[in-house]
Amino acid sequence: MTESATSTASATPLPPWSLDPADRALPPPALGDLVRAAATNWPDRPAVHDGRDGLTFAELEAQARALAAGLVEQGVRAGDRVAILAEKCAIMPVLAIGIWKCGAVYVPLDAAQPAPRLRNLLGRLRPRVVIALDDREPAVPDVCWVGRSQLDPILSGPAPDRPTVAQQPEDAAYIIFTSGSTGEPKGVEISVASLVAYFRSHNEVLRFTPDSRVFSLSPFHFDVSIEDTLLPLSLGAFVYQFRGLHAGAVMRAIIMRERITHLIAVSTLLTMITEGGRHVTREKFPCLEMVMTGAEVCDPGVINLWKDNLPDVRVINVYGPTEATIVCTAYEIARADPERISSYPIGRPLRGVLARIVDDGTEVHEPARVGELWIGGAQVMRGYFDQPEETARRVVELDGVRYYRTGDMCSYDHNGDIVFHGRNDDEVKLAGRRIHLGEIRQTVLGCPGVERAAVALVPHHGHDVIALVVMAPDVAVVTDVEKRLVDLLPEYMRPTLVAWSPELTVSSTGKTDENRLMRRLAEAAQDSPATHFVFSPGGDVGPVDGYGNV
Repeated sequence: MTESATSTASATPLPPWSLDPADRALPPPALGDLVRAAATNWPDRPAVHDGRDGLTFAELEAQARALAAGLVEQGVRAGDRVAILAEKCAIMPVLAIGIWKCGAVYVPLDAAQPAPRLRNLLGRLRPRVVIALDDREPAVPDVCWVGRSQLDPILSGPAPDRPTVAQQPEDAAYIIFTSGSTGEPKGVEISVASLVAYFRSHNEVLRFTPDSRVFSLSPFHFDVSIEDTLLPLSLGAFVYQFRGLHAGAVMRAIIMRERITHLIAVSTLLTMITEGGRHVTREKFPCLEMVMTGAEVCDPGVINLWKDNLPDVRVINVYGPTEATIVCTAYEIARADPERISSYPIGRPLRGVLARIVDDGTEVHEPARVGELWIGGAQVMRGYFDQPEETARRVVELDGVRYYRTGDMCSYDHNGDIVFHGRNDDEVKLAGRRIHLGEIRQTVLGCPGVERAAVALVPHHGHDVIALVVMAPDVAVVTDVEKRLVDLLPEYMRPTLVAWSPELTVSSTGKTDENRLMRRLAEAAQDSPATHFVFSPGGDVGPVDGYGNV
């Protein structure tokens, strides 16, 4: 059934980011009513499943109402922040929508991050309530802490249909924390207006309908989870929350079994699913309509395999910093380019998004000239939570439009599409996660005895990893550094390769000569199974089992 037929038969119109013209003319619902239309039209239709637990649309809406009632009893009011120690599971959209029903701000945090880092974030956030999906001890005092044993009775309790608190367009909808150059994570505040603008513009590309079935791979403290879960649910689509082992065969089996129509995967996961390409067939993926990748550069060979093997499937490369609300440019691959060596373009701005490429203060128009990409318009963030100086450094106003200076170096190609070339700082992306190497460096330099530290991405056994060189007179400091990294940084930010140098290695300018250090470390690690290395006084690099006997 087409969406037009489905929507026409519906008693309640869908949100205006629906593809049906009759729906698009209506005002957007309050965020707390995101699935109300779907729950009214198809109460018994499966909405979300995580392999263990599932919810129908009626159950999703009822549990969100029950949560909202429980939060109000805990004193949650419009504008308050509610933090969730997020996990990949079916209950997460219930929590987001329940928070929005109160007019509060949804703040998903990585539940697996080290306790000191979590305490610091919660201390900065000052949330009214913290929801944990386990029964861990509260991380901070004097905050209402709702563990799983308290949460379950709330969700199964009374679900009064009280009016949703309608947030104003300028109010914060959610906060996503990303790695920061200052050593402090940056909390990106996205307004209601920005999120609604994103829903409208991006579904023109995604084309979710009530008949769509979406494979969700993104962790909930990553903003793509809004794209691959909350957006399709708002239109009555089914979402499968993948919480299993990231193995190609496992993911392919679920895509086939669940009759997935829309696959959204960062390039690392898409490469795993592809696994050489022989499994990418219409027999294996009988219902697939769209494959989208982004968040990091994808090997054009991987994209070519999908387009060659499934020519009728839409294959799309997208781009979007968290500060510009999830995705802001898109490029659909019309046909595979077997001669392509460089990455595919990131395309053109979504409707309502403005883009400028700026080089030395001048806007660039001619092809191939590289400059910094600025993104403007309604999708630009409100700012960084409690960091106005960082906001002022990154957000500028030009001709009455607020622009976010992305730090990404781009150019136009001869077709007018934007091409990504790299960064103008030491921010990197691994498996779609944004990591500022400066935050790792600052954490290392905070360890007593460390004189200097070099951090970079290096190639290792076929893929990029984070490498660290600790410069200190005493080798024992390295053990302290590694313990500090475990205590303060999430696992995905911790270096894979660690080396000790007893001498400072500096360039002619007096700065740490990171290029030289990392080049030598990468060469030493190339064919070695070791993860720990030592620089000799002469500059040679060798592997060690540990630093106790050096």
